[in-house]
Amino acid sequence: MKVILFGSEYIGRGDDTLGFSIMVEFFEALLRREEKPVALIFWNEAVKLLTRDSPCASRIKTLEDKGVKVLAGRLCVNELGISDKLYAGTLASMDEILNYLLKYEVISL
Repeated sequence: MKVILFGSEYIGRGDDTLGFSIMVEFFEALLRREEKPVALIFWNEAVKLLTRDSPCASRIKTLEDKGVKVLAGRLCVNELGISDKLYAGTLASMDEILNYLLKYEVISL
């Protein structure tokens, strides 16, 4: 069982526009798969992917509706001032996030 950890709005380094396009395609591909991760964890600027303004938010919400736990780092959301903009995910403390990171295999993107 796996947990996927997101630390930015992009996948990979280099061109941010391309990295964001890869992120959108990642969620599209994940929606098509039968096998899903136990949880998606978003921290640092990756929490922006969970806001109403993000093209990824509806895809992430669909994964959440299909039973994937979606956690947003509370500290990050508060520091960025976006708590009122979240469309998907649940605010999580570092202790809650660590429970997943220490229990499951973690894939960091």
